[in-house]
Parts: sequence; structure tokens; C-alpha cells
Amino acid sequence: MLGTANSSGTEAHPVLLSVPTKKSKPVQFGPCILPYITTAYAEESSKYQVDCQLLDTLRQDALDLPEVIDTFAIERLFMYLSQLSHLTSRFPLDIGLEYPWYPVFKANSKLVKRANLNYERANIVFTIAAAYSQLGSTETRISTEGIRKACIYYQYAAGCFKYVAREILPEMRCEPTEDLDTRTLEALIALMLAQAQECMWQKAVMEHMKHGTIARLATKVADYFDALSVPEDTAVWLSSVLPGDWIKHAQIKAAYFMAVAQYHKANECISMSKYGEEIARLRIANAQATKALEAIQQSMSASDAGGYTLTTGFGLMSLLSAAPSALTGMVQPQSGFIEQVKTLLASIDRDLVRAEKDNNVIYLESIPDELRLAPILRSDMVKPTIPADLLDHAYWKRKPDVNINRPLFENLVPFAVHQAASVYVDKKEFVVKHDIVAKCQDLIDTHNALLDKLKLPDRLDTIDPDKLPDKLLSYAEEVQHDGGEQALLDMLTKVEAMSHKNAELVEMGFSILEEENERDEILRQHYGHLWARPISKELTASLLSQGTQYYDTLQAAMRADRIVRTKVTNWGKAIHLLSQTTPDILAHLPSIGGNAMDGGAEPMSSGKQQKQQLEECQALIARLRNLMQEGKDDVKSLTQIIQDTEQLAKTDDISRQLLAKAAELTGGSPIIKIEPEQFDDVFQLELKKYETTQGNVLALSNRQIDLHIKIQQAYEQLFLLLQGNPMAAKREAAIGNLEQAFAKFKEIRTNLVEGIKFYSQYTDTMTQFRDDCNDFAMSRKMEATELSRQNNSLVRRG
Repeated sequence: MLGTANSSGTEAHPVLLSVPTKKSKPVQFGPCILPYITTAYAEESSKYQVDCQLLDTLRQDALDLPEVIDTFAIERLFMYLSQLSHLTSRFPLDIGLEYPWYPVFKANSKLVKRANLNYERANIVFTIAAAYSQLGSTETRISTEGIRKACIYYQYAAGCFKYVAREILPEMRCEPTEDLDTRTLEALIALMLAQAQECMWQKAVMEHMKHGTIARLATKVADYFDALSVPEDTAVWLSSVLPGDWIKHAQIKAAYFMAVAQYHKANECISMSKYGEEIARLRIANAQATKALEAIQQSMSASDAGGYTLTTGFGLMSLLSAAPSALTGMVQPQSGFIEQVKTLLASIDRDLVRAEKDNNVIYLESIPDELRLAPILRSDMVKPTIPADLLDHAYWKRKPDVNINRPLFENLVPFAVHQAASVYVDKKEFVVKHDIVAKCQDLIDTHNALLDKLKLPDRLDTIDPDKLPDKLLSYAEEVQHDGGEQALLDMLTKVEAMSHKNAELVEMGFSILEEENERDEILRQHYGHLWARPISKELTASLLSQGTQYYDTLQAAMRADRIVRTKVTNWGKAIHLLSQTTPDILAHLPSIGGNAMDGGAEPMSSGKQQKQQLEECQALIARLRNLMQEGKDDVKSLTQIIQDTEQLAKTDDISRQLLAKAAELTGGSPIIKIEPEQFDDVFQLELKKYETTQGNVLALSNRQIDLHIKIQQAYEQLFLLLQGNPMAAKREAAIGNLEQAFAKFKEIRTNLVEGIKFYSQYTDTMTQFRDDCNDFAMSRKMEATELSRQNNSLVRRG
């Protein structure tokens, strides 16, 4: 570790850092995926149960990482990632399954769960990047081949971090954790590239390349390490996320490699006879090397005091305690990084003393100011490299001999197709409901509103001498169906007859009681004290009271009957007219042209004018009727358009076209990601089936505007012409009277039906009352006969 000491007193300082792999807990896909398939896709979910179990196993195997990462562990991670990426083409990001992951840089942190498939993908790719960084850190660098491999691994790690930042985070749609934040990822990319560039620098030194080349490589290494601490606000934030010693490590390495770059640039100046510039660059190198050494010593002091220091945690490997020499590039097994800094500083000091002495004695060149020195050019030899397995997820094509050699859930319709189908339904519903149905209904409502405003066709029917209003015709038909005036008269006669019968029954009951009372009085007077029984009035009180109530009710009913008869008398003539045929009704109504049967017609100024006005009115009436028929036909057409369009939309299924388009977009590959927007050409093509209907609606709309103008003009002309015709008002009044007569007919008929029902029920009551009176009288008569016989016997004995 950097700035600590081991038990033997030899300083050991790691030169390269590696990122720790992320940790998680097992999850089960089945409980969330299978119900989703059933509810969202309407498919039998049981046939995908095995795929869910295989996915569980892949995840568990991928995250069961060895202590020392190898390429087989990375292969398992890529296999799981491939299936995971394929899963995003079949399901939405959130299917209700939460993926638990621990933050990578903070010990004892709580699990962070997100119900988001891209969150899981981001963590897996992060883990792959971390694994590559560990492969780079564990690779031996005593040979150029080992250096080349380490460089590749670091570039792969940077490529994976970049993939997370550029490809996954923008589509994650949930809050990333701190270790997945873009700032963290950019810092890790810079760190991995810095260490990859450092490998290229080391290789150049080992291969004894020119000083200028080495200087350019070292300068770029320093740039990458500087990226971890610039700008300041980012550095502060990173210090709270990354391990505390990493920023310090980057600052030390940046200073060290700037010193290396200036040192080699100074050596290049000797060959170019730039002795003053050599001294200036050696001074800069001295300052940067001193800065690096002081930072290391401060870390060592903090460690000795038990304070803050650089640690070996988070993947720093003890075997990396050896550092390559800045002068030879060779790793010295017994030499730590601090020794290399001291060696470099000693070389710089020695060369600086020599250069200053030679310049003072021999060359006498002016020493340029640091700010006036030309910047060292950069040789950037590395870049983020995305592994091929991350670009092409179909590992089963490259490795057909693996256990799971197919994409799981491959028979499920891609989620993007479901989304596209939903998008098409929305687009289709907008066209159908907004552009067609709503506009058709609006045209229908507008037409009906105009007719209601002008009171058409009722007002037109009212003044048309050749036609009755439809409403009046229906009234007449109903009156005729119910028997007309004669039926009312027959019912009234029946009611009156039933009324008289009920009255007779009441009178009969009273007469029976009265006769019985008279007989009782005669016998009581005849026998005197021997007539020992109650008088009749005492026994008939209840019957008399009941009969009186019946009589009062009948009188009230009879009064109502007389009111009904008055209605029949008053409205009989109008009801009689409604009972006639249509021609007869027309003949009896006043006409705007005058007629013989209308006794109140006022003479026109002349027969010729009358005839001319009638012809003009009839022409306008006919025109209005034709225009109204056109409007009626248009409404019928609009209604039919609504029905046809709704039926078309109901059966409009473009699943086959969407699947064909999906196959075209993916080339048959189940893992290529597609978006609903890629189906726009299919949407446009399929929506064309509604364009003809939309054009028809537009044509009907334009036609309606013209039609309504014509209707209003003809209407205004007609009623302007009728203002001077007194018969028009009389005809309207007569038709209104007939409409009232219909209402009275219904009212009278209802009254008579209720009367017949009342008297029918009351007849039974009155009959019972009469029979009760008769029974009472008969029982009293029998009692009187027996009592008379007894009294006569007593008289004879006496």
C-alpha cells in the first residue's frame, strides 16, 4: 500500500488500483415474470417456468465470484448479462421485481433495491468492469506481453464504465446509486485509462524508446490522473464516494508522471542543444517529484500516527507493491513506489547540478521561464474499449456448447411489439374518435340544433296545406286506434249506466231497511208490551251509517262523471275531427290558400294574388323539404360512417405487420433492442385505411355548411311571405287546438277507464250492502213470525 510499512521495515506501495466487484443477494424471477406473462400478454405462463429457473441459476452463478478474478468469472457475467439484455426486449423495465445491490465503495452499507431491469444491467456491467480492472491489476508486468494484456484489460474496464454511463443510465428511468452516478463513472473511466496509458509508458521505457516519445506518453498519464481531481467541486464529491485514498493516489501519480515527462523532455533537450530549456524542465521535474515524495511521506506520517492514510482496501493487491522504474521501466521486486520516486528525484538533482554547471561555464544560455516553455505534446495510446461480448449479447451463437445455448423467453412476443401495438391503438383511437366519430357527431348535433332552432319540420308541417305534422298524424292514428269520439261516448254511457246501477243498489238496501222498520212498528203497536225485542233502528244503525257513506261516495263519483261529460261535450268536435281520415282533417283545417270549409277566411286582395302567393309558399315549402331530406340523408351517412369506422377499428389488428417489422429490424436476432418509434412507417401505412373516411367527413362538413345556408335562406323567405297571410296563424291555432284535443282525449279516456274500474269494483260492494240489508230483514221477519205465534198462543190461553 502507498505510504505504509511492513514488518520488515520495507515500504510497499501499490502502483495500480482496481475496482471491487459489486455484491448482491439472490432473487427469483418466476414470482414476478410468470404472473406478468399471464396478465399482460394473455399467454400460458407455465411453459416459461423453466426459463425463470434457468435465469435464477445464471444470476447466482454469475455473482458467485472467486476471490481472484479470472476470465471464466467474466464469461459467466457476460452470459447472465446477455440473457438480461434479451429480457429487456420481452418485458418492460419494471415488472415488480426488486434487484438488491450493495454500494461498492462503502463498507457496511444497506442494500439498495430498485424495481428496474436497467438497474440490474448497470450493476452487472459495473461488476464486469471491476473484474476487468482486477485482471489488469493482477497481470504481471515484467514483460511487454504482460503489460500489453494489462493495458487491454484496463481499456475494457473503461469501455464497460463508459457503456453504463452512455447506454444504460439515460434509459434507466430511476435514481442511480452513488457508484452508478455519471461523475463516479467518468472518474473511474479516467482512472482506468490512466493506468492503461501507464502500461503503454512502461512498455516504451522497457523498449528504450526516445526520450520525447516517453515524455509524451508520461504527460498523458498525468493528464488522466489529473482528471480525477479536476474540477474542484467534482473532486470534493468524488472524495465522499470513492475510497478516501484514491484521490490522493491520483494526485501523487499525476505529480510523479509530470516529473517523469519533464525529466525525459529535458534529456531530449540535450540532444537538441537546448541547454537553457533543459535546466528549466529539470527544475519543473524536481518540483513535481518533490511534490509526489512529500505527499507520500505525509501519508506515511499519518499512518504512523494512526490517522488517515492510503489503504489496501477495495481491490488493491499486495503483489503490486513493486513499481516500475522511471528510468528503465523494469519492475524491481524489492523496490516500492517511494524508492522509485526517490531514485527519480536523485537523478533529477544530479542532472540539474550538472546542467547548471555546464551552462554557467560553457553554454551560457538564458533559462526560459516555465510559462514560456512549449507544452509537451501528448501521445494518447489508449481509449475506452467496449468488449465484443458487450456489443453482441448472443453468446449462444459464439459458444453453442454451453448449457443454456438459446435466448430465454424467445417465444414471447417482444415487449417493443406490445408497446408498438399499444401506440398504434392510441393513434388509431385518436383518428377514429377525434377525426371521425367526434366530427361526425358534431355535424349531426349541429344539424339537429339548426332544425330545433327553426322548429323544423313541425312548423313547416303546420303551414303546409297538403300535409299534417307528423306528430298530429300520430295523434290521429292513436285516437282512431282507440275508437275515437264514439269510443268515449260508449264508455261514458257505460259509466253512467254503472253509476245508476250502483245508486239503485244503495236505494234498494235503504228501502229494505225502511220496510222492515215499518213492519216492526206495526207489530209493536199491535202486541204492546208482549213485543219484547229491540227496535229496528237500534240494530240497523251500522248498516245505515255504512249505506250513507256509500251514497256519499257515489254522489262524488257522479259529480266527477258530469265533469267528464262536460269535457266530452267541449272537446267532442275536435276529437271527432281527429277520428277522421287525413284528407278529412286537412279539408277542415284553415289553409294558407283559403278553403270553402273555413268559415273565417278573409278575402284576399284578388284571386290572382292569392294563387301566386300560394304557389310561392308551396315552392318554398317543397324546397325546404328537399333541403331537409338532404340533411336527413347526410345525417344517415354520418351515422353509418360512425358505425362502419367503429367496426373497422374494432377488427383493426396489425399484430402480423408489427411482427414482420420487428423481424426486419432485428434480423431474426432475439437480443437486438427495438423501440416503438421504429414502427412509425407501419403506423402511417396502416392508418391510411382511415384516410378515405376522413376525406368523406370533410366533404360532408363542407356540404353541411352550404346546406344550412340554403335552409336558413329558404326558411326566412317562406315566413317573410307568410307574414301577410292571416290564414297561416289560424291554421297554426287550429293544429294547436287539435293537439290539445288529443291531450284531452287521453285525459278523458283515462278518466273513463278509471270510472269503469271504480264502478265495477263498487258494484260488488253495493250488491253486498243490499244483500246484508236483505239478510237482516229476512232474519227479523222470521223472528217476528215466531214471536207473533207465541204472543197469539198467550192471548188464546188468557
